[in-house]
Amino acid sequence: MLSHVVKLVSSYEVDHGARPNVVFMNETHYSYLREELPGVRDHNDVIAILGVDIALSDEVLHPQVATVRFASENILVS
Repeated sequence: MLSHVVKLVSSYEVDHGARPNVVFMNETHYSYLREELPGVRDHNDVIAILGVDIALSDEVLHPQVATVRFASENILVS
């Protein structure tokens, strides 16, 4: 899952010329991601490693990245 998310971030950056600030995933995706980071203790460390925030939703079938903005400020959902 970690390599998949990193690939999504990189592809988004190449396609859009800007780095995304959020990855949308469901609880199962997040669990798999956490399994790949056994030394990481908390959610903030996961975000620091990824360089993007995480939004969890049961409706997300596949992880997706995006740049989320509200007015002139980013919305961070962690």
